[in-house]
Amino acid sequence: MTAGPYTRCPDCGFIVPPESMDFGLTPDRAGIDWSRPVRVTCPCCHAGYPISAGDMVPPDAEMTCHHCGTGAPHPAGAARVLCPGCGLFLLGPDLSTSQRGELRITEGMTGLAARAAVQAAKDRRAPRRGGTGTGQ
Repeated sequence: MTAGPYTRCPDCGFIVPPESMDFGLTPDRAGIDWSRPVRVTCPCCHAGYPISAGDMVPPDAEMTCHHCGTGAPHPAGAARVLCPGCGLFLLGPDLSTSQRGELRITEGMTGLAARAAVQAAKDRRAPRRGGTGTGQ
């Protein structure tokens, strides 16, 4: 089983598989064309950043998904592991207690920022609709 690309996010510093990737394929369509720009998004902090083939961290460990039972290869120390069976982003099994706390804070702050952006967009639309923007 082949693991997807894992990289160290330059924003949050965690080793992660991408939440999303924007890339081109090789002419034979068998792999990623690394001669073109490749952008990924971190599942922990949602930062988008470019990667090259040299930025990939190879898998050297495997865990079993607690949801579907599929083996999920990953680099040791990965904060999130992508299950190739069901697509869940699992908590990395090698994280220390302090790293788990840091991950919880990073993902929580990202969630707060996303909710604030959604609420700001709703507030901007409310006057056009004649509403108050409070959701009531």
